[in-house]
Amino acid sequence: INFFFCKIHILPKKKKKSQNKGPFHCLCDSLLEKKILREDRQGMPSDSDCSAVLEKTREFFQICDIEGKGFITRRDMQRLNGELPLSAEELENVFATLDADGNGYLTLEEFSSGFSVFAFESIQHSRHSRGDDDEEQHFCMLMENLGASNIFEEPGEVRSLWVQLRKDEPHLLSNFEEFLARVTYQIKETNQEKKEMETALKRSDATHDDEIQRLYEEMEQQIKNEKDRILLEDSERFLSRSQDMAHQLSAKEKELEILSNKQKRLERQCRELHSEQRETAVENVKLKQCNEDLNRELDNTTQELSLAQEQLMLLQEQSSCLHEEREMEIYRVTESLQRERASLLKQLDLLREMNKHLRDERDMCYQKPNTSAAKLSWKQRPGSITMKHIHVDVVFSSDEDEEVLPQSKWKNVIGVNGHSMDLEDMVDGRPPSKHQLQRIISIEEDHLPQLLQRGYQMRVAPTPTSPRGQPVGKETVQSEEGASSGPDRLFKIVLVGNSSVGKTSLLRRFCDNCFHSGTCATVGIDYSVKTLTVDNSQVALQMWDTAGQERYRSITKQFFRKADGVVVVYDVTNEQTFTAVRHWLASVQEGAGEDIPIMLLGNKTDLDGQREVPLGVAEKLAKDFQLIFYECSAFSSHNVTESMIHMARVLKDQEDREKEKTVSLLDSHAKKKSCC
Repeated sequence: INFFFCKIHILPKKKKKSQNKGPFHCLCDSLLEKKILREDRQGMPSDSDCSAVLEKTREFFQICDIEGKGFITRRDMQRLNGELPLSAEELENVFATLDADGNGYLTLEEFSSGFSVFAFESIQHSRHSRGDDDEEQHFCMLMENLGASNIFEEPGEVRSLWVQLRKDEPHLLSNFEEFLARVTYQIKETNQEKKEMETALKRSDATHDDEIQRLYEEMEQQIKNEKDRILLEDSERFLSRSQDMAHQLSAKEKELEILSNKQKRLERQCRELHSEQRETAVENVKLKQCNEDLNRELDNTTQELSLAQEQLMLLQEQSSCLHEEREMEIYRVTESLQRERASLLKQLDLLREMNKHLRDERDMCYQKPNTSAAKLSWKQRPGSITMKHIHVDVVFSSDEDEEVLPQSKWKNVIGVNGHSMDLEDMVDGRPPSKHQLQRIISIEEDHLPQLLQRGYQMRVAPTPTSPRGQPVGKETVQSEEGASSGPDRLFKIVLVGNSSVGKTSLLRRFCDNCFHSGTCATVGIDYSVKTLTVDNSQVALQMWDTAGQERYRSITKQFFRKADGVVVVYDVTNEQTFTAVRHWLASVQEGAGEDIPIMLLGNKTDLDGQREVPLGVAEKLAKDFQLIFYECSAFSSHNVTESMIHMARVLKDQEDREKEKTVSLLDSHAKKKSCC
């Protein structure tokens, strides 16, 4: 209830919501203000004020009791929420305070009595606070008149004493005020003396401070000098000690570095030992596993070996049969060659007689120059001599031409192959045609019987040496050393490359171990045979020398089909020949396939000062195409034989692998038959 009415009393002072005040608020404010003023004059409230308060109380009650029940409930009390600055909870508290009997409702008498009691208490409180304010104002004016506003440290005690004298002993109040005036005057004099003494003390302190400052500065200077001296001595001592410490530190650092290196080396060795130990353990496991695998493979190999031995015995029997058949064939060929040899000897005798007759005729022509020369023609029908396994060189030297052939006399002479030759062409200096002097050579022919029967071949007329050696397309006849035993294997190797790279010189150096600087360009195809000993086996290499000119390349491609190996030659002093290697490789793969062994051979290493093709570039090309690579010199014979032996070994190994495949196929075929 006190809180409820306090809100009504304080509201005009705080001026809250003045713009929204209702008639009750304005009336209450005016009543309270008039009541307070009247109390100031009379000291007691009037009866009209009490009636006004009661009237306002009834007005509040009517606002709550709209229905006219004669009492209000808690819910009706909430209707004052818009009239009073109280919340719903505060109104609930007011209702609970007024409802003293706790019956849950308030009558007009209960509501008015509670409101009136609080109104009178508020008026008394306001009057008492107004009196306190007047006393405070009167005491402040007294202290200002005495000039003692800021003299006393605790003016509250003086004020309480003054108030007590004013209430209890008003006649002593004037004496107290005079006493305050004298005390104030004495306090002021005392404060003035205190200020003077403080000023003198400050001057004395300043003089003392100056003296102290001078002494302090002198002492500071002495301390500084002493400090400088001590610092100088300390710096000298420190410098010497620092130098000693630096030497000791450097020595310790060296020792530390040595120890650190030793530690690192030991740690590295320890890691290596651990790594080796782990690797050894792993290797032991692998070796055990490998040993078990090898044991199993050994068992399998033993079984396969027994089967292979049986198959080998069968193959040996077949080989013996084939060998007997081969010997019979060789015997028949030998007998035929003997008959051909006898026929050739007869033709040789006939040619000698004809040569003698021609010389006589020439002498007769020289003795009778004015007589017309008799024209002689001599022809012989083609013979039945087979030239497959033997060849005859018919060579006419310059001296024999002058002695044997008169000018434009004999028209035809018998040819080596049984064909007639025009004698006038030979007299004019033109060489016989290939069709007349040379038989057609094919790489598809099997020349192994020729090599086996080398001992039965012979030359009818010796051929003079020339810068190119043997003529183009002529089969090279090996020396008769070792003729009794033929080669175990025969491989056909084709030499290709641009013109003037030295293919013919390489062939002459490899086969004849000679070098001719004036070698002419190869026309068509030429070949030679060289027998080598490779891994205790006699290997015959049939070396085919091809022409490098563009017009012969269509012929050269035909020889790749039956070739066992190909040698691509380039000139290390001519980059253009190395560039053409890719074209030659494409031609070889097109004609022979990708499985044929190919050797890349760089010639003329003796002219290293004129080199245009670096070694590394050639090695990279050989590595990219998986080629055998060598650099050689036909002039100095460097790496010529070694490269060909390497090629022969590769061909031999390849043939051995093919034989093993054949044996395995036969073995599998035999197993299938046995299973059936």
